[in-house]
Formats: sequence, C-alpha cells, structure tokens
Amino acid sequence: MPSAREIQKRIRSVKNIAQITRALEAVSASRVRRAQARVMASRAFAEKAWEILLNIQAASGKGPALHPLLTEREEINNIMIVLITSDRGLAGAFNANITRVVNRFEERLGKPVQYVTVGRKGRDSMVRVRKNVVAQFTDLPPEPSINDVSPIARLAIESFLSGEVDDVFIAYTDFINTLTQRPVVQGWLPLIPHTIEDQVAAEFIKDVPAVSETVADYEYEPSPEAILEEIVPRFTELQLYQAVLESQASEHSARMVAMRNASDNAAALTDDLTLVYNKARQAGITSEILDIVGGSKALQDSLEKAADDILRAAEVNGNGHRSQPQRKRGPDDDLRKIEGIGPKIASALKAAGINTFRKLAQTDQETLRAAIEAAGMNFAPSMLTWSEQAAYAVRGDWDGLQAFQDTLVAGRRA
Repeated sequence: MPSAREIQKRIRSVKNIAQITRALEAVSASRVRRAQARVMASRAFAEKAWEILLNIQAASGKGPALHPLLTEREEINNIMIVLITSDRGLAGAFNANITRVVNRFEERLGKPVQYVTVGRKGRDSMVRVRKNVVAQFTDLPPEPSINDVSPIARLAIESFLSGEVDDVFIAYTDFINTLTQRPVVQGWLPLIPHTIEDQVAAEFIKDVPAVSETVADYEYEPSPEAILEEIVPRFTELQLYQAVLESQASEHSARMVAMRNASDNAAALTDDLTLVYNKARQAGITSEILDIVGGSKALQDSLEKAADDILRAAEVNGNGHRSQPQRKRGPDDDLRKIEGIGPKIASALKAAGINTFRKLAQTDQETLRAAIEAAGMNFAPSMLTWSEQAAYAVRGDWDGLQAFQDTLVAGRRA
C-alpha cells in the first residue's frame, strides 16, 4: 500500500488535471454553439447547391459533360482523399474514428491513394503508418471562411484536371448532434453521385441528395458553359468548406463531452483516493499507537526488573531476613559523640558499614562485637549502651543524650 504522502500527491495531481479538463470543457462549450450555428446556417445551402449540380448533370443526358469537374473518368487508377481532422487532441475518439474509417476505406478500394491532410492529428497518423501524404494544411482559424479553404480546393481541382488523380474524396466527421458525430467519406470530384461496387466500401460513402425524377429545364444566360465555368468551382469549394465546418462542430462537441467525462472521472477518482488516503492515515496512526504502547510496556518491564535488582541487592543480613532498601543519606555521622566510641572504634564500625546513628541503633550486639574483633580490638564494655545512645541521636534529642550520658560511668550504667 502506498504511503499517505504519496496518495496525497496523487490526489493533488488529479485535482490539477480536473481543473484543466473543466477549463477545456468550458471553452469547447462556448465554441460548439458558434460552430453549430455556422453549420446549420450553411448546410441547407450546400445541400441545395449539390442537388442543383446533380440535376444539371442529369439534364445533360447521355451527352458530353458540360464541365470538366462534372466528367466521370472511365477508369479509376489513382485516388486522392482529403482527410479533415483537428490540430489538437483531448477530443475523445474524434480523430481516431475518422482515421480508422479512412484506413478501412482505402483497404476496400485496393487502388493507390494519396492524402491531403487538414489538421495535425490526421497528418501525424498518416505519416506514422507511412501513407502517401502529398500536402498538409494546419492551423485553420477557429471561424474559417471560404478563402481559408480555397488553397485546399485549388490543389484538389488541379490534380483532378491534370489527370494526376481520377477520383477525389473528402473524409470528415459529420455533425449529427452534440452527443453524436459520424465519420463519413464523401465523393467530391467529379461532382457526380459516386457508385462503389464494393458494398463494404460503400458503407462509408455519405448519401447525396437524390436527383429529381422530373428533369428540370434550366435556362442559361449568357451560355451554359459560361455559367458552369463560374459556379462549378465555387460549388466545389463550398462542399469542402461545409465539410470543414461539420468537422469543427464535431470536434468541439466531442471535446466538450470528453472533458466533461474526464472531469467526472477525476472527481470519482479523487473520492476513491481520499478514502484510500484516510485508510493509510488511520493505519499510520494505529502503527504509531502500537509503537508507543510497546515502548511503554518495555519501559515498565525494565523498571520492574531494576526494582527487583534493587530489592535483591538490599539483602544484607546473614539470617536470611530481607531488610528495607537503604536510602542514600548525606555524610557519615560522627559516631564519636557516642560515649565509649573513640576514633579507632569509629573507623572499625564504618569499615563494617555502620556509619550512621540510625544503623548503629539498629545493629545488634553480636554484629557490633564482630565488627570490633574484625578490626583487631577487644570487647568494649560500653557497647551495651551504644544502641540506646544512638537512638537519642537519631531523634535529634541531644539534650536527652547528654542527660543519659551523665548517668553513665565509663560508658556503662552505674
């Protein structure tokens, strides 16, 4: 289990990440509303323009196409795909989904494909798998205009008109609603409904507006060629512009949803880590309490052992009686104040451990006799009154001691 400090650091990092995700969610929420408004405002016009082009193509019948961009190639040898992704990540599966659809679409076609990438994420993905990327466009404005996508459209139109490629597709993420975005591949050049024989590849192609059953009768002024020469390139750019708007609205919606989910997950993870932190902290407190209790028990045992040693060391008499523990006193008492004890006898008594009036009063006659004889001296007759004299000194009754000594003759009772 990690330590409480490590868990606290992880909680702090999760909270910092949650602040970032909440900020990104707020930014995407403000941008997605403007992006949705732009998509909805231009979608109807783009679809109607596409329908008009299809009707013009159908009105021409089986005759030659009225414009090179409306001319279908008999044999498809080379294909170009304009891949539209985002410049930034943190948008959930937004970029991964369109990249996966494009790779599957290419596999089903079975023909050489060259890519024009719009956005860093698509470029990096294609370069990583060694696809043929012929051009890249990045850093489109947050609110692009038709002029911002004109270079991309001119590159695709020139490649198609020169015969370098025979078919051009746009791969982007179609905006359905805030929670739903669908990666699709739209046929672009030539500006005709694309028919894919392989049904597995056809599932990725976006449906186009149906051609009117009743062929409309168009009147051209000044001439069909002049009119189509002007509107077909513009309608071509319009289809790419609409795809870019759809992709941007899908990107902001995906990022807003992804950041909201990340914020919710960060909050849940913070709660889980807080619970783990509390458990780790409680375990640390319990461990410290156990250490304190163990140390207290060890100290108590050592104190009891020291007390037992002191009691055993206090056994001083040879009769097996246990005496009271000796208290440490000040300097030795002057035993010469006892009548009958001179300097030599005082030294002999101190050598035997009898150095105070209290010890002298508590010592029996046999012990005193042994101490004197051990010093090489003879029995002192006055020894019979030493204990009684010492009792006066212990009580501090010096007057009583003097009165008692006055009744003695040579230290003995008269």
